[in-house]
Amino acid sequence: MTRFPITAIVSVALIVLVWMSPFVGADEDRASLRFGISAGGAPMAFFDHGVLRGLEVDLAHTLADALNTQLRLQEMPQPRLIDALRGGRIDLVLSTLPETDLRALGLVASATLLSTGQMALIRAEDVATFGRLLDIVTTGARVGYQRGSAGARFVQANLPNAERVPVIDATWGIAALRAGDIDLFIHDATTVWAIAADPDETDLLGIFRPLTEERLVWVMRAEDEVLGRNINRIIRAWRESGSLTALINRWIRTQVEIER
Repeated sequence: MTRFPITAIVSVALIVLVWMSPFVGADEDRASLRFGISAGGAPMAFFDHGVLRGLEVDLAHTLADALNTQLRLQEMPQPRLIDALRGGRIDLVLSTLPETDLRALGLVASATLLSTGQMALIRAEDVATFGRLLDIVTTGARVGYQRGSAGARFVQANLPNAERVPVIDATWGIAALRAGDIDLFIHDATTVWAIAADPDETDLLGIFRPLTEERLVWVMRAEDEVLGRNINRIIRAWRESGSLTALINRWIRTQVEIER
C-alpha cells in the first residue's frame, strides 16, 4: 500500500481550506441581516398553519433579495422589537414610531413605505354610537388596544374617559370585540382595511377616519448609514416600477378615500 507523508496530507488540506474560505465567508455574510417581526395579526404578520405570512414578511423577503442577503426573521412580541434593535440582536424592524422618538433612541427611519395611521374597529350594530370621531375621543366605553403600539399611545393620550383594555395583539383584540368584551378596538389602518376587504365579514365595521397620521418605515440603528442609503435606493426603485404598490395591494385590497 502506498503511504503519503503526513506533511503532504496537511498541505493538501490547507490548500482545500484556503480555496473554500471565500465561499464559506460569503455565505456567512449573506446570513447577517436580521429582521425583527411581531406576528400581531393579518395583514401585516401572522402565523398560518405554523408559517409566518403577511405584508411585513413579503417586504422583508423582497428587501433581502434586493440587497443580495439571506433573510433571518426573528419573531418576538411587539414591545421587545425596539430594545432588540438597539441592543444589536436584530438589524431592521418595520415601525410607525415618529422620527423624534427614533432620534431620541439612536435610531433612524427609511423612506416611507406606506402612509397609514390608527383607526377604530367597532361592531356593526354600534355604528350609531361611534360613527363620529367626537364619539370615539369622548367615549367612556371599553376601548381595546395592543400593548406597546401606536394605538396604545393614542388611547392613553387622547381618550381620558375610556375604560382602557390592553390586549396582546390584533387577533386578541378582534376576538374580544366580537365577544363583546370591548366596545372599540384601536389599531393600525391596515388591520381595519383587512377586515373591510373580507366579503364574509358582517359583524365588524371600520371607521375610515384616521385618528393619527403615521408613516410605515424600516427602522435601523443610526450608525448603519450604508444600509439606510441602500434601502432608500431600493424603495425609490420599487416606487418607480410600481412593484411596491403591487406588493401592498396583495395584502391590502381595499382602497379607502379618507376624509380630511
